[in-house]
Amino acid sequence: MARVQGPGKVGVACDLLLAWRTIADGVTAQTSKTRQKYWKHWTEYCHQCTTDPYLDELSSCERAVLITAFAARVRTGAYGRGDQVGVQTVTKALAAISKTCQLVGKQNPVTQTEGKYILPVERIVEGFKRQDPPAIPQMAVPIDVPEAALALAYAVGTNRTEAVGDLTIVAFYYLLRSGEYTKPRKVKRNGIMVRATRTVQFKVKDVGFWKDGKILPRRSSLSALLQADAATMKITNQKNGRTGQTLHHESTGPNGAVAALARRTHHILSNTGSENQLICDVCEDEAWTSVTSTEIVHAVRQAAKSLNLQEKGIDPDMIGAHSLRAGGAMALKIMGETDSTIRKFGRWTSDTWMMYIHSQISQLYKGVAQKMSTPIDYHNIAFIEPMLVEEQQ
Repeated sequence: MARVQGPGKVGVACDLLLAWRTIADGVTAQTSKTRQKYWKHWTEYCHQCTTDPYLDELSSCERAVLITAFAARVRTGAYGRGDQVGVQTVTKALAAISKTCQLVGKQNPVTQTEGKYILPVERIVEGFKRQDPPAIPQMAVPIDVPEAALALAYAVGTNRTEAVGDLTIVAFYYLLRSGEYTKPRKVKRNGIMVRATRTVQFKVKDVGFWKDGKILPRRSSLSALLQADAATMKITNQKNGRTGQTLHHESTGPNGAVAALARRTHHILSNTGSENQLICDVCEDEAWTSVTSTEIVHAVRQAAKSLNLQEKGIDPDMIGAHSLRAGGAMALKIMGETDSTIRKFGRWTSDTWMMYIHSQISQLYKGVAQKMSTPIDYHNIAFIEPMLVEEQQ
């Protein structure tokens, strides 16, 4: 600002303020909070080593030594609960150093090129990765689980349990992430509570109903909504930053996703709620609350236990809210849907959805051994008859 003179100084100051606010909005609140946390610890660590956190005065060798030492400190859990942390936590701490240095125009001391660590850091990260136990994704669940959760919820018969049951069905069919249909998680940034992630939860206004190819108004009676033959959900923003995604399903009856959405919509609007409310909102004793991810986890685990899935090797403790999304993807795969269709339904931008197609699921191997045991007569087409000696001469 010292370079700006005269009446334009105020305008430039406003521009700078707007620019940095927008830069802050370029990442989620949780990402920003994590970066600030580890940058603070890094600054304190450098102070103990009597050096500047930007490492301007150090040689490349000295930088590598200090950064890897800090990575080892993070690994011990010194900046958490005291227990050893996984490699992902270490990489987040390293990213805090990288991003902060870049944001202030300093040289990035952690990487040599975009996305590639300097060699000592690359080796220590790889070492931590090999030491960590393999990641175990949440188990995919069959349609029996959300249907059982729905039945258990309606057996209890409270507004809250019924909401949980309906949401499990919606999550399975529409392949929803937990953060898209449960109470949003918030963190404090600059003294203000903001969303921890960029995902915007589904609201009532994001749901549309159809009957015989025509729009069925949301404020129709429950009996009319339950007659809908299809329902569309339009998500405003999601975890990967994609916006305006449209999801659509046809009705499969009273236990299906369309009926579940009809009941959720009617509950909210018939209790003086508005179309701007989240589909996870519940009215109890004239007070509004929201279904949490923890409640979804409890519901699907209870359903799995009621079905005795542990007898089939499915540990209820390995089941969570994400199991519904995984189960939906698994169902599509088993029923022969193409990879591109599954990606579209799940709004995946890459093949990361493949992690949900668990190798533990027996259905994927059905008939494979029989096919492999079939005798096949083949020959080596790469072999070509050699030339005779006289021909070579």
